[in-house]
Amino acid sequence: MYGGLFHLNKINIMMNNSNTRSRWFAAALSLMMALPFMASAQTTAPLGILVSQDQNTIDWPTVNEGNDLDFVYVMATTGAAITDTRCAFNLTQAHKVGMPVGAVLRYDRHYSAQGQFDNFQAAVKGHHLDLPPVVYVVPDSPFDINVKRLDMLLQLLEQAYGVKPLIMANQQAYLKYFSLERYASYHVLIVSNGLRFPDTRYTIWQYTDKEKVAGILEYVPGLKLHPTYNLKKLKMN
Repeated sequence: MYGGLFHLNKINIMMNNSNTRSRWFAAALSLMMALPFMASAQTTAPLGILVSQDQNTIDWPTVNEGNDLDFVYVMATTGAAITDTRCAFNLTQAHKVGMPVGAVLRYDRHYSAQGQFDNFQAAVKGHHLDLPPVVYVVPDSPFDINVKRLDMLLQLLEQAYGVKPLIMANQQAYLKYFSLERYASYHVLIVSNGLRFPDTRYTIWQYTDKEKVAGILEYVPGLKLHPTYNLKKLKMN
C-alpha cells in the first residue's frame, strides 16, 4: 500500500514539472496524429496472402472465417518441370470457401517459355481462377533473366487468359528490368518485406514474408493491394 502511495506521489511530482508536461503533450499529440494514418493503412488496402507447399496443410475454412482477408494467390509451378505439391489442394479449397484466388508461376530463365507455360496450364487445369496469373521473376546472379524468353511467356499467358499477367519481383529487379516503358502496362506485385512502403510503383505489395494467419501454422507472405486499385477491377471474371 505504502509503495503504491509513494508511486502516486512520484507521478504527481513529475506531472507538475512543466518540461515533463510539455514532452507528454507532444508525445500524445504525435500519437493522435498518427492514429488515422495507421487505421487507414490497415483498412483501406485489401489484404491477401501467398501460399505454397511451405505452409503444409492449410485449414481453409478457418483462414476464410478467422481473418480479414480479401484474396489469395497460390504458388503453382516453377519452370517447366516443378509443380507445387499443395497447388491443387490450395486452389480447390480456397475457391470452395469463396475466396478470390489466383496462381503464381515462378519463372526460370533456363527453360523455354512454352515449356513453362505448359507446366503452369497443367497445374491449374480444371481450377477456377478469379485473378490474373502472376509471373514471379527471381533473377540469377548477375541478374540475367533472359528477357526475350520472359516476354514470350508473358505473351502466352495473356493470350490464354485475356489479360496481362502480373509481374512479381523485388525492387532491385523491378528497377533494372520492369521500370522500362515496355512493361508500363503490366500490373506489378512488388516484393518489399518490411514496414516501409515500396519505392516503386505497384498494384500488389508483399509487405512481409512472416505474416501469422489463423488456420495456417507456418508463417505466410502477406499481400496488400494498392489503396487506389479496386480488387473487382483486377479480377478476370
